[in-house]
Amino acid sequence: MTDFDPEVDSGAPRRLRLRRSRTVRLAALGFGCVCAAAVHGTASAHLGAIDALWLAGAVVAALCASFARYERRQPVLLELTPEGIAGFGRGGQRLFQGRIVGFSQWAERLLVFAVAGPEARRSDAFVVAADAVDAAAFRALAVRGRHAAY
Repeated sequence: MTDFDPEVDSGAPRRLRLRRSRTVRLAALGFGCVCAAAVHGTASAHLGAIDALWLAGAVVAALCASFARYERRQPVLLELTPEGIAGFGRGGQRLFQGRIVGFSQWAERLLVFAVAGPEARRSDAFVVAADAVDAAAFRALAVRGRHAAY
């Protein structure tokens, strides 16, 4: 479900709901498997196959914890305003707000935004995968990012 209407051109903020991306989750799973295999293969030459399993398991646990932290920090609602963009978490807390200062698009599948807040000490980056929103909203976000960042 999305509240986003690309045809509306009023000064009021537009809201866009984001879904969790299956593509990002599958990519993270694949990355974790490759890392675990690499650690096991490298460590087994020095420690033995059984002892290397413990090390590979520790790597998988660390990567899972890191990915869980990443998912908690991703917005579930974006608010597009004429001045910039804001992202809100599950509990309604504001995760970031400001103007778009950087933007990248990869193969019509992934958008990466950098948003600088009012104090501009550092920028916050967030990722929007194509399967997290509908096609019209993805195109509108891509256009907004291109125009705002350049």
